Amino acid sequence: MPANVDGISSSTRIFTLVLTIGISLLLLIPIAAAAQIVLTSQIDDRTTTQTIVVMDPAGAWGNQKEAKSERLKHAAELYQDGVAPVIMITGPQRAYQKSAEELQELGVDPRDVIYQPTGTDTVGTLAIVATLMSDLGWSTATIVTDPAHSARSQVTAGKYGIDAHMSPALLDGANSLTSEYVAREAVGLVRHYLYTQWQLPGILPPN
Repeated sequence: MPANVDGISSSTRIFTLVLTIGISLLLLIPIAAAAQIVLTSQIDDRTTTQTIVVMDPAGAWGNQKEAKSERLKHAAELYQDGVAPVIMITGPQRAYQKSAEELQELGVDPRDVIYQPTGTDTVGTLAIVATLMSDLGWSTATIVTDPAHSARSQVTAGKYGIDAHMSPALLDGANSLTSEYVAREAVGLVRHYLYTQWQLPGILPPN
């Protein structure tokens, strides 16, 4: 009897240890995702690339009109600083004309603006961007989005083969790096690592 009891106790201890480790890992995953979001949000990479991609803010947290305007202003600044010779606008076609006019007012030559109609989600948008870049023989891009959205944009672009350099538009108010925005993006980033990334094709050849 004592030997059997010892055996049961040993099995219980092993099960408890495995369960504890599993729960700990599950808790660490979103914490690690949040840390990646915060760290990536601080990166303003001004490396020279072939195009500046302005992500459409339709799914963004907070004031979408303000977010779009700030992203366009930041893209124009990068363009004028010589980061890339071309700005690519993404999103629904109805928003293109206004965005193009705003960029022109900010000093961007209309001939240097490309419009690529896309959806409003990160995965679909960057798939279309990667396909266009492949057709044009491009591989490098500076991606402009909100700080909290930079991490998910970067890892998604990377899965498609885009050599992505992040330069987020710094915002105040609801579009800034709030705890609510980070929490929402952490959920999306965890989903990317656990599921979405395995569904994405490599559109551009590996760097």
